[in-house]
Amino acid sequence: MREKNQKQTREPGTEETLYRVGLVAALVAATGLLVYKLGPQELRDFLHRYSFCVIYRFTGFYCPGCGGTRAIEELLRGNLIASFLYHPLAAYGILLYLAFMLSHTAARLAASIERRRKRKGGAVPLEDGAVRFHGLKWRTWYVTAAVVLLIANFAVKNILHLATGADVLAQLDQRF
Repeated sequence: MREKNQKQTREPGTEETLYRVGLVAALVAATGLLVYKLGPQELRDFLHRYSFCVIYRFTGFYCPGCGGTRAIEELLRGNLIASFLYHPLAAYGILLYLAFMLSHTAARLAASIERRRKRKGGAVPLEDGAVRFHGLKWRTWYVTAAVVLLIANFAVKNILHLATGADVLAQLDQRF
């Protein structure tokens, strides 16, 4: 009987959980970017000097993540094409993240405005054919596409490296 009187709490759905994680990720990324940009030059020099791929250094082959840091740097500079060439998963992930977060933020704002209108007595029923705004829904194919991009990036860079002997990322560095 006591349990019925207590307010029932609802478990957050997948989109709600992802939105919350996305907000935390935005906070962590913003903090990291501020530290990187406003921190001493020695910090940036240290990070560039000692950020290297152990797998590439010891085997001569690219790991699945090689190029990811440079891809994110190019995204921060606004160069989407260079970012995609360094590592397509970085551009894909950031664009998917932005689409998800912006659509859910817009849906939350629209719902908040609707609730305020209802409280003030100005609620107007939706017209026939009107659609409520919803955020981007989670689909498992998003992960499948990410895995395909990761494997394709890994394979193409290593096949080019084997066929030509060239350091693909170093060549991209010269171009961008």
